[in-house]
Amino acid sequence: MSGWIWASLAASAAWGVILVVSDRGWARIWPRGGWLTAAWAWGLTTLIYVGLIRGASADWNALGWNVWLRWGIGGAGLTLASFWVQGRGIWDLGLKGTSGWDVGLVETGAYATRRHPQYAGQVLSLVGLGILGGSAGGLLAAAAGCAALVHASVVEDRWLARRYPDAHRAYRSRVGFF
Repeated sequence: MSGWIWASLAASAAWGVILVVSDRGWARIWPRGGWLTAAWAWGLTTLIYVGLIRGASADWNALGWNVWLRWGIGGAGLTLASFWVQGRGIWDLGLKGTSGWDVGLVETGAYATRRHPQYAGQVLSLVGLGILGGSAGGLLAAAAGCAALVHASVVEDRWLARRYPDAHRAYRSRVGFF
C-alpha cells in the first residue's frame, strides 16, 4: 500500500480517537467550535480524501473492474450524487456548523429529511471514489473514512440529544438518521 493510503487511514484513525475521547466525556474536542477546531477537522477530512485519491490512483484499477462499474456507479453515480447530498447539507448547516461550532439544532432544508446529510453525502463520495479507483488500498481507505463519518454522526447525535433534549427527541422521532 502506498504512503497516501496510510495517511488516509491515519487521518480516519485520528478522527476515531477524537470522537471516542469526546463521546466518553474525557475531553470535549468535537464538536467544540473555533478556528483551530475548524483547521484540524477540515485538515483531517481533507487528508482522508487526498490520501484515498492519491493512493488509489497510484494503484489505478488493480482489481481489474469493468469501466461501467468504476465510472458508471463509482464516478458518475455515487460520487456525483454525493455532491448534491453533501453540498446541500453543508449549505443548510453553514460553514461554522460543519466546523464544530454550536449552531443550534438545524431542522430545515436537507436536515428536514435526514439528520446527517453532510455525513451521508461524504459516505457516498468515499464509496464512489473507492469504487472509481478500483484498488484494494483505495477501498480500505474509503471504508475507514466511512467508519469515521458514521461514528461522527452517532457522536454528534448524542451531543445534540444532551444539548437540546426535548427538541432533539422530537426531531429524532420524525427524521431518519441518514
